[in-house]
Amino acid sequence: MNGQRLRTVRKALGLSQQELAGTINVNASAISQMETNRIKPSLDTLMLLAKNYKVNLHWLLTGKGQMFENTVSTEKYKSNHRLEELKNLLTEELNNITRARQGTALPDVIDLPVKGEIAAGLPVESFEDEIDVITVRRSMIKGSLEDFICLRVNGKSMEPEIRHNDLILIKQSREWDKLAGKICAVRIDGSITLKQLVLDPVNQLIVLVSLNNEYQPLVIHPEEHQDINLIGYLFFLFRKM
Repeated sequence: MNGQRLRTVRKALGLSQQELAGTINVNASAISQMETNRIKPSLDTLMLLAKNYKVNLHWLLTGKGQMFENTVSTEKYKSNHRLEELKNLLTEELNNITRARQGTALPDVIDLPVKGEIAAGLPVESFEDEIDVITVRRSMIKGSLEDFICLRVNGKSMEPEIRHNDLILIKQSREWDKLAGKICAVRIDGSITLKQLVLDPVNQLIVLVSLNNEYQPLVIHPEEHQDINLIGYLFFLFRKM
């Protein structure tokens, strides 16, 4: 519904925004926002307006026909075709209002599969099967969903910041130099581990550091391994309470 039509009706009835608001169960500020198209009136509001002031609901929704019912030929609404058209218009308006309410009341959410465990300790086998699902806001995922992997932490080497059974979201990346210093998921000969990535270009070493001081760093000589791959970096952490 166009807000200008609501304003036109109110002016034709000689009512202030406060007076109109009192008869259709909304506040005056809501009338002002409806008339300027900042918000849409609910279907209940439109029905009350039509009932209380004999306003033509078809005109309210479409701008077609006469403003008030008593100026409209009753024969027009005896036509099955016109009744069906009005029914369709009401259904469409109700669906639009419902979608708008859902959009403002609930954030868009998605379910992310937890694709396995990642070691916070010695490397363990790579992720494969879905072991859990976590629901997150779509707005927190920057970019394509295919760029992210959700895993469950197994171990205590990254405590206290990252705990055993925490769920982590890894954003995939292969850029070793850019991720130096970040907490990363690294695959070593088919197993994966979560550690802080440190690069030693002079000695051509990869050092994977635990945040828990009780665990020794893993010093990786790349030439001693068939498979050394960077999966990505820690993007977000979820902790189930």
